[in-house]
Amino acid sequence: MGESKKPSNIYVRDRLIECFADANRELNEAIGQKVPERVLKAKVKLFVGDAFKKCGVDFRNPDREGMIKAMDECRNNIKGTIGEDGNKIVEKHYKEMLSLVSKLPKDEDEKH
Repeated sequence: MGESKKPSNIYVRDRLIECFADANRELNEAIGQKVPERVLKAKVKLFVGDAFKKCGVDFRNPDREGMIKAMDECRNNIKGTIGEDGNKIVEKHYKEMLSLVSKLPKDEDEKH
């Protein structure tokens, strides 16, 4: 993706799901659990989809602000339940995703 090309909302949403899957994989490895990949991805998609729904964000076509709300919801749902090392993993992935989401146009930019 070139520097001037903006990612699509759907691309970013899908990367959000992949990033949460990566974070979950790391968390599971940290506690010595092995979760089958298809189970992990299904659980993460459900978890992320629920966060979008709870925030009133359209999962099929989320905007920048909606994605940030959903990311915050996901982060808040898991933080505090996974210990300090787990929180570091979540924050690392959160920052990566925020960097990608920040490349999306702001809601007011989309209306012009």
